[in-house]
Amino acid sequence: MSTKRIHLTPFETTHIQYLHKWLNDERAIQMIGRTPLTYEEVVQEVEKKRMNNDLILGIESDEKELVGWVFLKDIDYAHGRASIGILLSSESRGHGYGRMAMEQMIDLGFKQLRLNKIYLTTRGINEQAIELYKKIGFVTEGKLRNHAYVEGKYVDTYFMGILASEWNK
Repeated sequence: MSTKRIHLTPFETTHIQYLHKWLNDERAIQMIGRTPLTYEEVVQEVEKKRMNNDLILGIESDEKELVGWVFLKDIDYAHGRASIGILLSSESRGHGYGRMAMEQMIDLGFKQLRLNKIYLTTRGINEQAIELYKKIGFVTEGKLRNHAYVEGKYVDTYFMGILASEWNK
């Protein structure tokens, strides 16, 4: 049994240098579906999230190393919903950090923000992420066929969600 743990911590401006590297990782570009970003563009993205009142947290390992970020965006208190996103450093993928961070953020969303639903979108080719989301309790709510163009071919985009009533079971 793994004794690794993570801690969610406020995402600081000094963390942007790491986010810049993570966002420009080849796998991240493929899964998120955009072009590489300059440091200044990443700063603008983080500022935009802050202006939108998105909840942005860093993912810190037991060794106090920043290994990723997780966020709730498009938080709609009137309808009790938000979208979740996560990105890990390439070195940190496959070690359980993603699941721990997602579970902590979902718990925070349902228990502290009193949301009813947390949802996400992911590329159909991102099988590792889809399996993780299913293990956490997300269900596929829909699919947009041939919705994204990745490396010379069209791929599906999946919409997945989890309800507070499902999480609390």
